[in-house]
Amino acid sequence: MAFKLPSELSAFRDKLGTLGFEGPRRAAAALALSIFMVLYLFLAFNAPPGWGPAFAALGLCYLVAFFAVVAGWFWGRWFATGLGWSGLMVAGISLVMVGWAPALAIYGALHALVVVPLSGKSMAAHYDLQEGWRQRYKMDELGVARLRKTITRSAASLPSLILWALGPKEGQGMWLLSLGALGLTLVGLRGVVRLRTWGWLTLAGAAGLLLAGGDLPGLSAFEVAGPRLATVLLLAAVGPFVLPAVRYVRSRA
Repeated sequence: MAFKLPSELSAFRDKLGTLGFEGPRRAAAALALSIFMVLYLFLAFNAPPGWGPAFAALGLCYLVAFFAVVAGWFWGRWFATGLGWSGLMVAGISLVMVGWAPALAIYGALHALVVVPLSGKSMAAHYDLQEGWRQRYKMDELGVARLRKTITRSAASLPSLILWALGPKEGQGMWLLSLGALGLTLVGLRGVVRLRTWGWLTLAGAAGLLLAGGDLPGLSAFEVAGPRLATVLLLAAVGPFVLPAVRYVRSRA
């Protein structure tokens, strides 16, 4: 699974990559992230019964992305872009399902303000192309590309998992399943960022837990951002590591 921009946005992204303006672009992405951070944290204190923890966790998720982008951490661009893609997918699918809605359009546009400005090689030079972390972990181009896909897709699954795991639901078994999947995803994402093998294996465990749940329900108010979308994204996140792992096991056999 690969995230692809529409042709118009792709052309605009390529122009940004050659024009520069990395500072203003990073500021624009940080502004959009901060808007969602404040919005979700505000909603956490004024949410309907049962939704407070979910909105608080979403606010913290965007807070991490905000600091990662501003601080220039090598994985910050990937993590923020994953959140941006999550919002774009939810907005796009929702607009198709329910028709034109200004709130959904604004929601998608603000997430596009995260994805598009952080795209391009000139912006990558401030994050994943930094020599320090590459030399420390001895990463080649193929390894960096594999890591980028996994972190981006894992981050994209977080909003769906958070809403499903921390939102109101019925049944103790579903609570345990959803919280377990969310916990494994968070631990696995941390492991992947630290370049630990157990990181992607933990993400695979989260995807397996979701698949083992069978016919997973959607969310009443957020049916698009439910466990099905999270399952697809987590499977796509571990995909880049499957073939290398199989080749390694065969070479050791």
